[in-house]
Amino acid sequence: MDTPEGGSAQETGRAPSLFRPIVTWSILGLTGVMFLLQLVPGLDLIHRLGFVPALALEQPWRTLTVALVHDQPSPVHLLANMIGLYFFGSFVERALGHARFFVVYFLGAIGGSTAVLLLADPFSRDWVTLNIGASGAVFAIVGVLLVPTRELDRNIGGAVLFVALNFGYGFLVAGVSWQAHLGGLVTGFVLGAAALLVRERRTMIVFALVAIAWLAAMVGGDVWRVLTA
Repeated sequence: MDTPEGGSAQETGRAPSLFRPIVTWSILGLTGVMFLLQLVPGLDLIHRLGFVPALALEQPWRTLTVALVHDQPSPVHLLANMIGLYFFGSFVERALGHARFFVVYFLGAIGGSTAVLLLADPFSRDWVTLNIGASGAVFAIVGVLLVPTRELDRNIGGAVLFVALNFGYGFLVAGVSWQAHLGGLVTGFVLGAAALLVRERRTMIVFALVAIAWLAAMVGGDVWRVLTA
């Protein structure tokens, strides 16, 4: 398996164990800081940054910023997502490299919001419900692990179990967005396939084209859903 930033471990002389998942750590740090900022009276970050389907066109940045805010004051929601990011993210970042990993996380957050929007009934409470959390982005990371390839020396059973437990929990417990999980998972799988199932010489070009096309499709789907609601 090639190490990120070009070249195999043998070619570059760098041991895989020396790899530092700086994007994973940066996201963990940023999300933790945002959680603390949520405690500051008057900022009201949850309502400013969370995703609401009805506001998708008026305030499109919410499709991404949703990943920065979590339930307060209990840290359980935050910890559930960040533990998944820490364990799965470190591995996937090593496999994809820093840049592609960031794209997967970034588009995974948007993918989760897009699924929430597309599956919401405009005449139901779901259309005006505030959605928060990084679960869509985290599920995108897990989606990469589900790509059928030997390039990933991963524990596929752990990834499948994570998906099954979270989807089951989402269907059984009110307030958990299984739609965001689904959107993130599909996004991660598509981008992971583009990164790992393509010949090495073309992988960066193919990944970039697929990422752009997938983002355009999500934006187009969001616009269509709101205009036809």
